[in-house]
Amino acid sequence: MQTFSGIPASPGYALGKVHRIRKKAVVPPRRSITVEAVAAERERFDRAVARAKRQLTPLVAKLEDELGPEEAEILSSQLLMLEDEMVVGRTRDLIASKLVNAEAAFSRAIGDIVLRFHEIQEETFRERIDDLRDLEERVLLAFIDGQPDVIARPREPSIICARNLAPSETAVLGRDHVLGFLIDEGGSTSHVAILARSLGVPAVVGLRGIASGLTDGEQVAVDGVLGQVIIAPDQIAAERISRLTQKEIRVSRKLDYLKDLPAETPDGRRVALLANIELPVEVDEALLRGAEGVGLLRTEYLFFQHHDIPSEDTQVDMYREVVDRLRGKPVVFRTLDVGGDKVSGYLGARREYNPFLGWRGIRFSLTNRSLFKSQIRAIYRVGATGPVRMMFPMITGLEELLAAQDICLECRFELERDGMEFDAAMPIGIMIETPAAAQVADLLAGQCEFFSIGTNDLIQYTLAMDRGNSRVSYLYRPLHPAVLRGLKQIVDAGHGAKIPVALCGEMGSETRLAEVLLGLGLDEISLHGAALPKVKQVIRWTSYSEARELVAELLALPTAAETDAHLAVY
Repeated sequence: MQTFSGIPASPGYALGKVHRIRKKAVVPPRRSITVEAVAAERERFDRAVARAKRQLTPLVAKLEDELGPEEAEILSSQLLMLEDEMVVGRTRDLIASKLVNAEAAFSRAIGDIVLRFHEIQEETFRERIDDLRDLEERVLLAFIDGQPDVIARPREPSIICARNLAPSETAVLGRDHVLGFLIDEGGSTSHVAILARSLGVPAVVGLRGIASGLTDGEQVAVDGVLGQVIIAPDQIAAERISRLTQKEIRVSRKLDYLKDLPAETPDGRRVALLANIELPVEVDEALLRGAEGVGLLRTEYLFFQHHDIPSEDTQVDMYREVVDRLRGKPVVFRTLDVGGDKVSGYLGARREYNPFLGWRGIRFSLTNRSLFKSQIRAIYRVGATGPVRMMFPMITGLEELLAAQDICLECRFELERDGMEFDAAMPIGIMIETPAAAQVADLLAGQCEFFSIGTNDLIQYTLAMDRGNSRVSYLYRPLHPAVLRGLKQIVDAGHGAKIPVALCGEMGSETRLAEVLLGLGLDEISLHGAALPKVKQVIRWTSYSEARELVAELLALPTAAETDAHLAVY
């Protein structure tokens, strides 16, 4: 028996046999051509692109039929890539400028985009490399009228194991007999992770060769909560996973009764529980779990699906779908939290050596005023169809907030001038996710209508550690005294200005921390839908006075080890 750790991408447990996905690499031929042959090579490329489109179209329909329109949109985005100037135009240019055959030029064009994406620190966008590689293989095979390797579906309940899975391959797999996923590459926002959460099965990614090294039929256990895979589990380990699986089923069923009950403590403290989402399809699952709305909609994912900058009207349509699905419950739209290199093909941004501390979030938006205005106008317009709030990411001080509010004022004037329906009184808030914002929270609170604490970046920046770096991942301690003090300072500043304070980071989904967040005095917690019933149960079982006492005791402790230990025995 061997145990390995990766990145937990979808919670849950599974025990079953390995169904390994193998793929052969496609190597593009390379040869020099004459100037006279350029036109012929471009025609060959156009024919290959047309053939690839014909292959993709039925796969999109299949994915939509089996998994829904949102998952189909992930794959149909490849069709849009085959019309993108960065791909098609660049390939045609390279054929002429480098005097190389179409296959080599196309691979060079894809490689250039992949190189840019590798420089991106935002996980969601780096993982779109899978789309590009999947597309590259499909077009290269189309030159010889070939088809990508056929992905065999499992014939019995199995754990899907692979180096990686492209969107088109997940379409072939479908739902049947899929118990879980073990993937060598990717992260928590990869296509496989999204699919796993949609299917409600566990997934562990980032296994670095472990998954692709497994053998068909080999028995494995998956712990999607801890991010672990157990190879050839002994009887004790297998029984543990089976017990946890059955427990999850029983707990889920037992907590169904909480769906329509408020998250209210025995002594009357009410906390709103909302959901974090990226795709419209996630709304339905969140509502089934009892979410009171969406506390964080990450709009950048919707942007990326279009592989260009969507128009204001297109954004209105995308956002309205979420509002309509919520049926009168509120939604908080976070404006784009991307860096310049993430859309460099459209805006000409230059490479940054430290994107975590670079041109991202509100800095990017304020610099790209027309893009920012189109998104703000779209959110205002959708506000006329349901309860909507808007918040700005990566704020570090009052100047940025005031600059963004000036643009909002300008957008309201334009919408009124143009005779468009919009919510002029839409609440505007900010993400508190930088130490600078935490330190001046009292100044910021007087100029906005709500706070939402983004603990993922706040912890990362406070503790000076990259949460995506496995060498320092042990430093990611939500109960570090510096983090706890910062959280309390933010909540106190917000309440001092009489504005609500929410939390939308990963801390909100950790059941063990629910009592701490309650004791800090948060008004709202936005979390993954799957974790919502358990967090609600903790709140309904815990008195607010006891939770406040716990937080006071934790704040008095000097080290993260002591706070963790104290909470464990509390």
